[in-house]
Amino acid sequence: MKKLTLFILISGLTLSALGQQKKPVTVKINTPGIKCEECKKRVEDYLKYEEGITKVVVNYHSGYVNVTYLKDRTNLENIKTAIANVGYDADDVTADEDAYKKLPTICKKPEDGGHPKKTN
Repeated sequence: MKKLTLFILISGLTLSALGQQKKPVTVKINTPGIKCEECKKRVEDYLKYEEGITKVVVNYHSGYVNVTYLKDRTNLENIKTAIANVGYDADDVTADEDAYKKLPTICKKPEDGGHPKKTN
């Protein structure tokens, strides 16, 4: 009888802990400087090591990064700062100057010799 009571108690605690986990949140971050596959790979590789981020989808054609993250582990400002630390602007957060200087020329802004502006 003691084993059954202990089993029920442990099962109840486990289920209540699973029920309290926060659902991931997905945000869309404007990143106009990401314009090629190399830029995309650089951002994805950097963000996969950030705590709380579960998924990163970089769409360099539209200039956005969709990030899915756990709110109890990180927040939107930390994610934007991480993108800025790679060398790219992220919404209202400006790219880290030193990281931007280390980017290959092709990955820089058009005024710095990088990707040409789109003409639509």
